Amino acid sequence: MSWKEILSTDVTSVDRQHQLLIETAHDFFVRIHDGLSRGEMVVGLDQLITLVSEHFDHEERVMRNIALPDLATHAHLHRSLLEEIREFREEVAMGTNQRSAADIEHFLNVWLYRHIVEEDVKISLHLNRP
Repeated sequence: MSWKEILSTDVTSVDRQHQLLIETAHDFFVRIHDGLSRGEMVVGLDQLITLVSEHFDHEERVMRNIALPDLATHAHLHRSLLEEIREFREEVAMGTNQRSAADIEHFLNVWLYRHIVEEDVKISLHLNRP
């Protein structure tokens, strides 16, 4: 996954964070394919979880400031997404994860991309409404 202008929310700080998340995820995927130990994978997932959590907090503040409708629903999605990746992290930490490197990359790419494209672009739509 790489940054594309179609992912823009028209909020510079949010877009920069999205770019950082995409870059960090990409670097993590490269390292996964190079062969990470379980411990190294847990550390990488912890780093992603921290970035995502901080990003969600920032994004929700922006949404409150612009009075984005359905903020509660969006915040609920954030909590659900974080819970999903935390569960995945626990599977990896416990050694119960049976996913391949490609499966992990697909899971995280779909998770990140889908959220930006389906949910975060609503910020841009709200800001640019007539």
